[in-house]
Amino acid sequence: MTKVCIIGCGAIARRAHLPIFRRIPGVEIRSVVDTNEELARKVAMEFNVNKYYSDYNLALDDKAVDMVSICTPSSTHASIIIEAAKKGKNILVEKPLALSIGEGKAANKAVNDNGVKLCVVFNNRMMPAVRQMRARIRSGRIGRIVSMRGVAHTSFPILWTRSTWLYGHGGAIDDFGPHLIDLLLWLNPSDLESVSASGGDLTGDFGFVSHIQVAMKFADNSIAVALMSWVAEVLVFAIDIDGTAGRLSCDARNNHLAETHGQIVSPIDEFFSTGRKSANIIRSVLSGKYFRGNLSYHEEIIRDFLRSIEMEAPPPVSGEEALLPIVVSQAAKMSLDNGKTVYARDIYSIKANYH
Repeated sequence: MTKVCIIGCGAIARRAHLPIFRRIPGVEIRSVVDTNEELARKVAMEFNVNKYYSDYNLALDDKAVDMVSICTPSSTHASIIIEAAKKGKNILVEKPLALSIGEGKAANKAVNDNGVKLCVVFNNRMMPAVRQMRARIRSGRIGRIVSMRGVAHTSFPILWTRSTWLYGHGGAIDDFGPHLIDLLLWLNPSDLESVSASGGDLTGDFGFVSHIQVAMKFADNSIAVALMSWVAEVLVFAIDIDGTAGRLSCDARNNHLAETHGQIVSPIDEFFSTGRKSANIIRSVLSGKYFRGNLSYHEEIIRDFLRSIEMEAPPPVSGEEALLPIVVSQAAKMSLDNGKTVYARDIYSIKANYH
């Protein structure tokens, strides 16, 4: 029996981690933690958990706990990972691993030094359309990648949570940005070389990045552009990839992948592509996944992580992999500040093991 402690009782814990762990056989939620003790008490009652704490260090002292699930604000991730690793707990943590490269490296060092496992919840990798996209790239279906364009237009976090910690300086790039950046890096088999960015605070009054365009150049001269915004009118989560032998278009929000070859797409191709997309949407609505969005893919990555612990196998998303999106994010913020291209080698030594 795996005994889990959930640290953080906010929206992501209540809507994803707690219900998922409750329904996985062989898992017991041993305790919940939140700095708001009253919230921790209410969540413990709601999910029938016997213990609750306002101090995660007390929960980590419980020798019966095998694993922690960290659902706290991003700025706290690294410090909690380090303390959990010292206590010998396996660790699941919401993205990002940390907000800076230094914090991320310190967290990974603690994990490696103490022989525990760490998995970062980049759950969008579990989307079938995204996984198919990666498989087709790896098999050479579109030849060599020339350019990539990812779009993540989301709403202000107020529609998700009343917490205000997301409105830090990074804003949109620290919110859904890590998911989009991770996918572009995961899909491109080449190594990152440089990052440049434009955008920032749309009105000048927000005090955080409300929209940003991040351009990434890779060692093979391919380019990836990530567009992230809290202020665009329409919600979009999509990735388009052009190769020397074809094109892949992924509507990640609707789990639809289209592959095209040649300069002209026939009406028949358009008809069948639209039909497949419509069928995906109908299935998604009927199953309830459509309304849960990317939360639908939390369960798969959590189950995979539990299996990796049991089988002593690599986790679905390691801490080392999760460092590279932080490199891009940090470089993008530097580029916004100084208007210059930032070279990855100047701020972190990139290793090919990401791929």
